[in-house]
Amino acid sequence: MHPDTQILIVGAGAFGTSTAYHLSQRGYRSIRVLDRYPTPSREAASTDISKVIRSDYNEPLYAKMAIESIEAWRSWDMFNGLYHVPGWILSANKLSVPFVEGSFETSKKLNVRGLERLTPDQIRARLPLVTGGLDGWNINVWNPTAGWANAGEALHQMALAAERSGVEYVTGDRGYVQQLVNSSGVCRGVVTLDGSVHRADIVIMAAGAWMPSLIDLKGQLTAKGHAVAHIQMTPEETQRYASLPILDNLEQSYFFPPQKDGVFKMAHSQFITNTTTSPISGITTSIPHTFTQSPADDLPLDIEATMRRNLKQVFPELAHRPFCYTRLCWDADMADRHFLVTRHPNHQGLYIATGGSAHGFKFLPIIGKYVADLIEDRLDAEIVRHWRWRAGEDVNTKNLAHLDPELELDDLVGWRGRRVRESQRDSIAKL
Repeated sequence: MHPDTQILIVGAGAFGTSTAYHLSQRGYRSIRVLDRYPTPSREAASTDISKVIRSDYNEPLYAKMAIESIEAWRSWDMFNGLYHVPGWILSANKLSVPFVEGSFETSKKLNVRGLERLTPDQIRARLPLVTGGLDGWNINVWNPTAGWANAGEALHQMALAAERSGVEYVTGDRGYVQQLVNSSGVCRGVVTLDGSVHRADIVIMAAGAWMPSLIDLKGQLTAKGHAVAHIQMTPEETQRYASLPILDNLEQSYFFPPQKDGVFKMAHSQFITNTTTSPISGITTSIPHTFTQSPADDLPLDIEATMRRNLKQVFPELAHRPFCYTRLCWDADMADRHFLVTRHPNHQGLYIATGGSAHGFKFLPIIGKYVADLIEDRLDAEIVRHWRWRAGEDVNTKNLAHLDPELELDDLVGWRGRRVRESQRDSIAKL
């Protein structure tokens, strides 16, 4: 491609921002990123206070990529102070046991040091703050090389680096993409909410969970949300819990050590879908329902109750503490958990870069390099095969993480208008 090729990237999450950065480092001079929100895009799955950075995979491709990415997290100046390595315990109850077993074996083959299997009693002995029963923590692997990153700030820093290299970010209604501009089988650009037409030689769709409602992906990708909650700890608690590693049960919940400001984060491992019809594209699919767009809503009551039961299994003293922040975090989930990074088969000039499948963020430093390689026709053939357009194919859905059946948002109770109701109740209680 010529350095002046006009490149348009839709979505400023991990895939879009990393792609913009790496293309700019290769000398491309006309790169524009469109997103509804300024960086870090507030509804991107990657905009968060913390995301796990680990190499535990039963698929060697991602284990090797994660090791490569971890080196960047450790050494790149833009991530200085944002990456932390307390280790983690990866666990499962039943459905995800093969994934944990496979990850353990793959990590050993790649010479990851310090791996240990732990029983619940050994976890409690090593971590005295863990006083719960750990029911359902049936397989547990300790990996001292795993850690976490301040995800939102890391995304922001990479976007700033991209801007310094000439990338243009467009936000607000002028960055809120509504549809593609196609002509005779060629993608010519996109139209945004304000009616602007952004034309380009190449369009890279990296809109994450919003992708299947923007363009027809033939059922390859599903927008899935999982519940996130924060607890504000006291300074004394923050100090006491600061030495914790990450604890992640793939079928229950996962927990991060508190940040310096005392925010303790947990998340629910079961996913939620929201099947509806887009009024713009007419596509019926799962479409994210966020509390940014609907600030009166909150977590479904039964989801919060399950989260608190899971919390009681690990830290019972925290199980009834109020949540100071909640979110449904939406990502783009592929049935086989492989990414979808490929040319669109029917639209020349259109590329797809998505499919984070609840594990994509850790590759923020490097995923854009792979997308750029695809565009330049030099991506490894085996990776091309894994990330191909695979509509209608039977794909491997065995031995994966997060195999619990999804819950449909409309089938859950108590979430519509919950914040308003509870605010009104609290106001009356104070009278």
